[in-house]
Amino acid sequence: MAAEEEYIGTWKIVECVSLAGTVETTGIEGTEFILDESGDVCWKVSDDVEPLPFFNCETYEIVPEKVYSYKAMKFIGTYAGLEVNFKVEISDDLMLLTYEKCCILQCQKISAPDPKDDVPYSFLGALEEGYFSDVIITGDTSKQFHVHSTILNLTAPGIDWTQSTTPLTGLPDDVLAATLHYMYAECLPRGISEDTVKKCVKLVSKLPDLSEFVKLCNIFLQNTALKQQITSLITDLHNRADKIIQLFRGMKLDDSGETESERSANPAKLCYITKQCLREAAIACANLLVVCDLFSRRKAELSREERHDIIKYARARIPVFLKQFHDLLKELGGQLCALNAHQRADFATYLVPEIETALEIFTKYVSNSKSALEQIINVSETERGEKNEKSRKSTVGDVLGKTLKHALHVRELKKLKKLHEKSTTTFFHFMQKKEAFCSMSQSAKIRDITKLFESVGDLVHISQNKVTEFIDCLETKLSMRDWKYLFKLGTSKISWAICKILHNQSMAQPLVKQACDLVHREEFTSAMTSLGLLATEVNPSDQPSTSKGASGAKHTSSVAQKTEYVQLGSVESLCVPPHGRDSRTATQAFKLLQSQHRTDLTFEIIQTHETGDTVVDHTAGGNVEHMGSEVKVDVCSIPAHRVVIATRCHWFKRALLSGMRESIDRKITVHDTSPTLFRMFLEYLYSGSLEMNEMSTEQIADMMTLADRYDTVCLRSKCEYALRHHLDENTVFYLLSLADQLNARTLKENCMLYLSENPLLSTSEVFPDLPEHLQTEVEAVTLSKLGPHDPSSSATPSSSLSELEEVADRMNLESPGSSGSSSSDSLSDSARLQECVDGLREVVGSDVPDQELVSLSLAADCDLNRAINFFFS
Repeated sequence: MAAEEEYIGTWKIVECVSLAGTVETTGIEGTEFILDESGDVCWKVSDDVEPLPFFNCETYEIVPEKVYSYKAMKFIGTYAGLEVNFKVEISDDLMLLTYEKCCILQCQKISAPDPKDDVPYSFLGALEEGYFSDVIITGDTSKQFHVHSTILNLTAPGIDWTQSTTPLTGLPDDVLAATLHYMYAECLPRGISEDTVKKCVKLVSKLPDLSEFVKLCNIFLQNTALKQQITSLITDLHNRADKIIQLFRGMKLDDSGETESERSANPAKLCYITKQCLREAAIACANLLVVCDLFSRRKAELSREERHDIIKYARARIPVFLKQFHDLLKELGGQLCALNAHQRADFATYLVPEIETALEIFTKYVSNSKSALEQIINVSETERGEKNEKSRKSTVGDVLGKTLKHALHVRELKKLKKLHEKSTTTFFHFMQKKEAFCSMSQSAKIRDITKLFESVGDLVHISQNKVTEFIDCLETKLSMRDWKYLFKLGTSKISWAICKILHNQSMAQPLVKQACDLVHREEFTSAMTSLGLLATEVNPSDQPSTSKGASGAKHTSSVAQKTEYVQLGSVESLCVPPHGRDSRTATQAFKLLQSQHRTDLTFEIIQTHETGDTVVDHTAGGNVEHMGSEVKVDVCSIPAHRVVIATRCHWFKRALLSGMRESIDRKITVHDTSPTLFRMFLEYLYSGSLEMNEMSTEQIADMMTLADRYDTVCLRSKCEYALRHHLDENTVFYLLSLADQLNARTLKENCMLYLSENPLLSTSEVFPDLPEHLQTEVEAVTLSKLGPHDPSSSATPSSSLSELEEVADRMNLESPGSSGSSSSDSLSDSARLQECVDGLREVVGSDVPDQELVSLSLAADCDLNRAINFFFS
């Protein structure tokens, strides 16, 4: 499901056009979806928009033209196996999604992924170090917290922080620390305990402007409880598996002290063990259903990071389950091998009536299940007919929704019918085998069961070897990406099946009760009840909490389990500060800069201009002009806040805490920039984000230089990323020189790539203005594309070699006229060049000329990986 880079980013549906070419109002305009590099799609849908089926899709795939004869974007919904195929056409920031016989969705890219822009926004440095503090808050143990009224007012402006006693004074130290951490970082501290969060909810809920903090605490408790419940259920699965293994080992039979051979020879006890193991397996399967249903139904409550945390945890348990399954097969195989012919005959004799009884029960249960499935199919077909009889909808949006929903309903109906066909065929073969077995004589039945023991033993041995092989190569056979998709698909399909049963509960209820009676274990009945499959008579006050799943059916949550909390990992999304564009604190900080309220620092931006004055002399019968010049100095002052500036920029922090003039005068002088540009720089420090769509190439380049001067790495990287989209024939040499000056590798590589694709630019008038080493690198990149300058020289390879030798000389691979001590270095460089050329030859084949391979090797400084990248780019 690898996604192409041009599709990755955030898109917004701006128009829905009918196939006739008319623009229709559908209600889904403004809907946003995010396509990421891992193949996931995330939808942002307004509450008033009617949800379409593909809004439930969680992954996407770009399908090449050879599959459908056109390039397609396939949205895949793991819920019910939904697939929606659109014909996709993309050009720059515009994407057209065409749904067959319906409409065209016009989508606009509103943001491209920029990993350098994803920088958490916080003022934690000021809280931890306490510089420029003007308020002291004391906890219940007299511990003092040095804080800043400027920062606290951003989060809680309704509290007067200038008073000697604040509403936070006297709170427990852990509660106070967590509250202040939120006010400085807009998140919870890492490693915070559930007890602390509960105390925060209790003690801080009535304070003004901290409702978001309390809401975050409640989300933490809910998500932690869900993850704890899932962890507890998975742990219980491990325990059930261990118990089954122990039962087969005979460790928990009784206290009779029988030996293994005596126990193995006792068919009644082995039969008892088998029944107990089947009951444990049934409970484990029921708990697995609860895990899948919990995740599928409540994953919307979790962030993407938390969902991935659970998926990774489940992935980490696979080797443990496989090891347990291997041990179970080993014990089962050992038990079968331990039985001699006489013991197998005794065991088969004992099993004949047991098997006959089990066959009768199983036949009745399967027959009832088949009848229930037929009723469910009939009900689904009736619902389909009723939906088709409803009023026809005329708008494109309604047609799209109706078409997709109809397709989903038909798909579900086909799945049910296919399941019914398979079950009918299987039931028919089962009944044939049952009748054949029941018609046998007693001795024939015993022989048949004895042969079954032998075949089962062989099957167990083969399965044991397969499991061993899979454990050894687990990482290579099941990548995290594949597991993530399989986990989502499996959990969603199980949840869909449960929802269908709940939707037809009156038909399925007798089957569930019969299953509970057969297992006859309280844990199994509790699991069925928690899934909502088994109705129980309860008082309203005792009714468990419910949550609503994707299909709209109410679902009873799993019963609370009193187990020790096992943390899957920190609740990442709640313990990481938000990005500047998503931070409310950043928004308030930007407003604070604009208001200039309570500033305690001044920036002086000094600009110098040379002005020319003309003096006219009328003597000697003519006018003579004398040119003069003077330097004009403009000073612009911009007020700011020390704590904000120091926390958001380490260069200013060092200047303000150094004890030098800047810290004493509370004034920082800035040269070689404009007030407009520096104000934008400050806006980035305050808000954590900077919109560059409207900035010119020169402005972004100047901003990158300013960010480099003040060591603001995140802004520097953001500018470097933005300049990649400003490359053209007029800017490439300017940006190449800037990238070389600031050591911006990514920008320089993009400039070199652009020049390699446009080799004629090396003949422009601007090229000689580049530094000599950059000219050499550009010539090396463009030489193979441009070819020899003299047409007559192209006929002989010697002229090409002479040019390459000249380039090699300019690259200092061999200094002209050097000899003696430098000869060994020259030989070493030549060896590196030859080694790189040979490596390239192995990769690209023998069709590429030597001249081009040498040029690529020189351009890559004899680095084979870079040379290969240059070749394929």
